[in-house]
Amino acid sequence: MDKLNQLYTQIEQQGIQAIRTRQVQIDPNLQNLEVDSRQGLTLLVKLPAHVTRNINFVLNELKRLELFQYYYPANTIHITVMDIRRAVSDFRMTKEELINYQQVIQKTIENVNAINWHMAGLICSPGAILVKGFYSSELQQLRNALRTNFLKNGLVLDERYATFSGHATVARFKKNLIHPQEFLSEINNFHNVEFGDFQTSEVDLVIHDWYNRRSHLIERFSLKTT
Repeated sequence: MDKLNQLYTQIEQQGIQAIRTRQVQIDPNLQNLEVDSRQGLTLLVKLPAHVTRNINFVLNELKRLELFQYYYPANTIHITVMDIRRAVSDFRMTKEELINYQQVIQKTIENVNAINWHMAGLICSPGAILVKGFYSSELQQLRNALRTNFLKNGLVLDERYATFSGHATVARFKKNLIHPQEFLSEINNFHNVEFGDFQTSEVDLVIHDWYNRRSHLIERFSLKTT
């Protein structure tokens, strides 16, 4: 997992620099969530209760310093396996298109074993707070197979970049930080905190908004279990 550690380190260094120089990336859509109509098609993993409970404990500590940032409610925190069709305001998909995606995912996923996860460590990016996720090889196997099979079947894949991370976004910057240095220190206090281990035997195909607040389950797929 050296490549994954390097990725998290790079993200964290950029985040620390953004906070120290008061140049965090504020998400303008958080000012009025009700009019944000962006939706997309995503394959994601839900986190178990013991992990979200530990994350909530940490978020409550961060809220003491920066109450007016956006903190993800427990039931919206997730790990993105793949952004299949990116979230846009004029999102459209025919029933036939959706069925084609479902069929390819089903054929792909039935050959992949359950994924093991280790969630540990809180870091900042320039625009968000992340929980680092470390995963078994099955996740990358699934991602690579999906990319190949979508292409083979002529299906659009709108990944902004080839996803390699396994993180969960747990907060975003809604406005400038009031106590940037103290906030950074608090994040650092949880740099090595253990959030928990779990195994994923199911992944969800959803149409959802950018923050996973409004999520419509299309299909739940089962991975192979031994």
